[in-house]
Amino acid sequence: MTLYEKIAVLGPSAQYDTCGPKDFGQTTAIPGVYHAKVGGSHICRLFKVLQTNLCRHNCRYCAFRRDRDVRRATASPDEMARAFDSAWSRRLVEGLFLSSGIAGTPDQTMDRLIATAAILRNQYHYRGYLHLKVMPGASAAAISAAAELASRLSLNIESPTPESLADLSPDKDLKKGFFYTLSVIKQQLQKRRFAGKKIPSLTTQFVVGAGEETDRQIIIQTHQLYKSFGLKRVFYSAFRPVPQTPLANRPAESVTREHRLYQADFLLRFYRWQPWDIPLGQDGRLSALKDPKMIWAESHPQYFPVNLNHADYWQLLHVPGIGPRSAQKILSCRRQFCISSLTQLARQRFQIAKFSGFVSW
Repeated sequence: MTLYEKIAVLGPSAQYDTCGPKDFGQTTAIPGVYHAKVGGSHICRLFKVLQTNLCRHNCRYCAFRRDRDVRRATASPDEMARAFDSAWSRRLVEGLFLSSGIAGTPDQTMDRLIATAAILRNQYHYRGYLHLKVMPGASAAAISAAAELASRLSLNIESPTPESLADLSPDKDLKKGFFYTLSVIKQQLQKRRFAGKKIPSLTTQFVVGAGEETDRQIIIQTHQLYKSFGLKRVFYSAFRPVPQTPLANRPAESVTREHRLYQADFLLRFYRWQPWDIPLGQDGRLSALKDPKMIWAESHPQYFPVNLNHADYWQLLHVPGIGPRSAQKILSCRRQFCISSLTQLARQRFQIAKFSGFVSW
């Protein structure tokens, strides 16, 4: 198998690892190149690829589970570094997302990822964005080596409870695998911080809808991850059934549910909401019809209307249609004039129709 043939297999294989809320299926015509958000709103052409799609695990939803008959490929560190450098030097890509199936032990898998990254940094002198996946069970030494080379590290949680993960991935253990490894990552990043070294950002991903997990369980676990481990982002990947897997006949999860989880996540990260502030149905699910902030506002009329001339930043953030940027714009406008009508804000790209019923002046 030629290197191009390997990348043609290993590039599309990486589509199941999410690196942005909307990157599912957004590809270019070049194998392994995806459009993803990196660093906020920047759309990056990302060389998103697996080192190997061999895996010792038998996750019930995974396209590369051990027992599935699928075309397999493995690229050596030299091959992978050469493939990326070829695309990068021709300005076809701007960054690298490198993941892998677990072939052998976690550290053996990490060794190949780290070797690829080291070749890129040291031989090809690549200094751009480099995202490395951490394997559950990886040693402190492997994680330290990865942190030295990566711009971002990620470790996938997949499911919010030990029971739901055991059902989806019989070979995995949430506490001994994910949380133990996450604790090791935290320790290694703290050591780097104390030593004055660069700190790669840290992310994780839930697979949404492959099991019976509720949005409440995901939101509570997400809040704990942000609070205790300082994650940069939590991503949510709506389940898609894969032929020849035990969940092949399970319906695909709605992208609306994925979208609502991102909205709830935004409230946790930027609005200082707690999990119990986010409105959920009796089934523990977010509404598919309205965003959670609108539902909260409609069920708390005692807090409205909010006076645009006197409300502080956090009060403004409770208004539907006013986010962090809009709240800052309103504060800026107030320093220049007294707001006496919504028409004064019409040219500032505010969602006036959305918040008009919740504000006064």
